[in-house]
Amino acid sequence: MAEPQRRATTDPQERFRRQEIINGARAYFEEAGYEGFTITQLAKRLGIVKGTLYLYFPTKEAIILALYARALEDWCEVMKVKLGSPMAGDDFIQLFYDTTINDPILIPVLTRLEHVIEHNVSVELLIDSKRHFQACLNRIADKIQIALGLSGNEARELIMTLGVLLSGTAQRDP
Repeated sequence: MAEPQRRATTDPQERFRRQEIINGARAYFEEAGYEGFTITQLAKRLGIVKGTLYLYFPTKEAIILALYARALEDWCEVMKVKLGSPMAGDDFIQLFYDTTINDPILIPVLTRLEHVIEHNVSVELLIDSKRHFQACLNRIADKIQIALGLSGNEARELIMTLGVLLSGTAQRDP
């Protein structure tokens, strides 16, 4: 169990605490999965009281949505690095598949996103999540354009279509 911590009182301390919570939640989620993930156990593992978690995240699903945002960022960065040079379409699809299934958070969260998580967060968090997803895919589209020799519109359409297919496929088989 982590050592009890003092209350964050400044913006940098609050950002640091929020990041600590996300880091701890990620490790815990990887061990317990969605169904085994509880606020009580996360607080215990972090050495804080549940009320402190609720200062940063109003629901379990809000924490999971933050994990999803981080997983998207990590996935986006990996894709951008690996799309650094021209490649064949088949290689791109294999890269998309490999990077997606290799993240222990991305698919498990996607399987619950539409039917569970999105119904238990605020509209503002939901909108922010959708915008974040789109922004992440747009950043990858810029690299796809170069790697596959597509126009900007074609690259955006390709990655958005793959993103929607990925979400839909994950929803199909929880």
